[in-house]
Amino acid sequence: MEYSPLLAAAMDFRPGTQAQWSTCAMVAAGSAERFDCMDSTPKAFPARVTALPSGHEFLVEGRDTLLAAGLKAGLKLDYGCGNGTCGLCRARVIEGDATKVMAHDYPLSEAERQRGLILLCAHSAGGGDLVIETQEATDPSQIRSQELTVRIRGVQQAAPDTLLLHVQTPRQNRLRFFAGQGVTLAYGHDSDVRRTYPIASCPCDERNLHFHVARDPADALAAMLFAGALRCGDSLSLRGPSGAFVLQEGGRPSAFIACDTGFAPIRSLIEHAIAQDAAAPLSLDWLALRPDGHYLANQCRAWAAAFDDFRYVAHTAADPEPGAAAIVADLAGALRLDGRDVYVAGPAAFVAATVARLEVAGVPPRQVRAALA
Repeated sequence: MEYSPLLAAAMDFRPGTQAQWSTCAMVAAGSAERFDCMDSTPKAFPARVTALPSGHEFLVEGRDTLLAAGLKAGLKLDYGCGNGTCGLCRARVIEGDATKVMAHDYPLSEAERQRGLILLCAHSAGGGDLVIETQEATDPSQIRSQELTVRIRGVQQAAPDTLLLHVQTPRQNRLRFFAGQGVTLAYGHDSDVRRTYPIASCPCDERNLHFHVARDPADALAAMLFAGALRCGDSLSLRGPSGAFVLQEGGRPSAFIACDTGFAPIRSLIEHAIAQDAAAPLSLDWLALRPDGHYLANQCRAWAAAFDDFRYVAHTAADPEPGAAAIVADLAGALRLDGRDVYVAGPAAFVAATVARLEVAGVPPRQVRAALA
């Protein structure tokens, strides 16, 4: 996919009259708070970093740390606090120079320094290309579960029956997760006021987490949010991440299929795919079963306008099964489905009907990932 001047629009959506930026676009602005002025000179040109043993490459621009740049590029780097305290992001410099851009509390021993170890969260590329040896997660099971207290930073009504919830983790405890995973949010000590929601944002900004909350009488947490009982500054308990609805390796083109708020984990996957700068084509089909089901349609249209090889089609239906049939028929007529990884998210009836139709259409089961949302 190639960048166009409309990328700014793709990173933005405007429900109602308020603008809200994609987490990928916010990372560069938010990352500056992590750095000291130990080396404040911006780089004239981006430095290319190769991570071993995976061979993944990413660019470091300006004063970004190696950790921030790697996360923005979609790498699943090993880290903990992100602020130089825990030492989990230790990596070894194989070739090139790394520059310290932030003071850190974690004490690297003299032996570690002699071996070329640095903290990714406190160092940047030193002006040229760099080769590092570092750990990357390859499976969601490698991400440990965390329990955090988060604060509500925003509750915005995207549509009559859909809220956009923004929470922020503590500076010293960021949530490490794969795109497409979810967390359980709870209010107070009442076990009834809790719900598991898919994360609707990219792992490239591990402090700012976004969720799409549907009006649901069976969801006590959603009821409090819609009633205005929870506001900015209030605390919630977070536990996670959970789930295995994540991007598959292999470099195949991807087809994303969402129904109503099933768009939340799909959005996380798409933002992560965009962050990886993958050349493979992307396709998004979004079914609305209710009048306000396409609550972020502007962002989807902007993605399609900003990127080559990005297809977006909005669908409506009164029932999930006819909607699923129409989507798969449309996809089969437009794309070669057996050569794509397909990701399906939404209500149980929709997911079951879509997966069954995909199998009939010749998509190998190993290339289909599904999640209830």
